[in-house]
Amino acid sequence: MKTTLCKIIPALIVISLLLTASCSKDRLNDENPDKSNEYESLDDFYDQNEPEEQEFVIDSIGGDTIVAQEGTQIYDVPKEIFMKKSDHSDITYPYTIKLIEAYNIKNKILTKRPGLAQGNVLYSDGNLRFRAFKDADELELKEHCGLPFSAPCSAPVSSTALYYGFTTGTTDDWNNNVISAGYLFTNDDVTMIQTNTNGYAAKTAKMGWVNLARPYTGTAQASFTFEADGNNTQFIDIFIIFNNLKSYVKVSNMQAINLPFGETVTIFAIAKESSQQMYYFKENYTTGNAIHVILDMNPATESEILTLMDTL
Repeated sequence: MKTTLCKIIPALIVISLLLTASCSKDRLNDENPDKSNEYESLDDFYDQNEPEEQEFVIDSIGGDTIVAQEGTQIYDVPKEIFMKKSDHSDITYPYTIKLIEAYNIKNKILTKRPGLAQGNVLYSDGNLRFRAFKDADELELKEHCGLPFSAPCSAPVSSTALYYGFTTGTTDDWNNNVISAGYLFTNDDVTMIQTNTNGYAAKTAKMGWVNLARPYTGTAQASFTFEADGNNTQFIDIFIIFNNLKSYVKVSNMQAINLPFGETVTIFAIAKESSQQMYYFKENYTTGNAIHVILDMNPATESEILTLMDTL
């Protein structure tokens, strides 16, 4: 009997300690239930993973064509079409053209360019950024001069236009009127885009961001609201990806309104907590009236999230 008691008493003590610890943990969780979800800004994530800015040195007008990683081609770029941005003076060879390509949803998100123009959802066949430099001097296109390029697309559409945007201090939106997008001149006799068997042939009147796009023309009465556990949920980046439009809307203040109706979409959300642990949510929906989505955020590595973004 003594032996049995010796075994039972220590066991009861251990159980008591475990119960006390469990109660203490529950009490702490009740006091701060979101302690494990202190979300913070994702700016570093975008900066570290944005598409590469490719560089091409132009040392003469030899008729060669620049072919970029995703299939963009730039051709016929003599030094005479450029001037220094600082004082509008002419340049000499060599100079450098820089290009960012964002044709898929992943790269569009990582470049942080929106899928809207003046609040309206766009069909988008690709976002591109063109820059040029002579040594440390940034270059601009001269009046009546444009940069010709071609962009790959398996199903180009004749109503597609060039949308310009994102000139520092001028605009933070896409606009198919270059005059409204920080253009240096009063008339545009340069902008051109047309379809061909491989995609688009175009000419941009202005260096910077361009979007090969056209406005959505259907009914736009759908809406979403969102909720999520955790602190600082404003740092959860939520994207409504329109699968047939190759575009998306980034959600603001946990709601999105005036969206295309009856479209198949993927809701994709990402977040990072203060420990640097990342989370994601991914689910398919059809847009409709006042759809409410509870974001059940799943832990993942940064590499896993980037792989998921390849499927968007």
